[in-house]
Amino acid sequence: MDKQSRDYVICLCCKTTRGEVEDYIRSHEVADMKDLCEQMNIGKKCGGCREDLQMVLDELAAEV
Repeated sequence: MDKQSRDYVICLCCKTTRGEVEDYIRSHEVADMKDLCEQMNIGKKCGGCREDLQMVLDELAAEV
């Protein structure tokens, strides 16, 4: 599946989609990886999603 799709499962450990992450970032105005991971409780187990999470943070920051 395309990583740009809102249905892309960005955090496999927590089964969290890109769309859920985008919505959370926008609604809570999260700009920091640490805050995002702590608040959503993602990216803490294997860490395999952290690169993709940072990509989403960067993309949304560029929109503003």
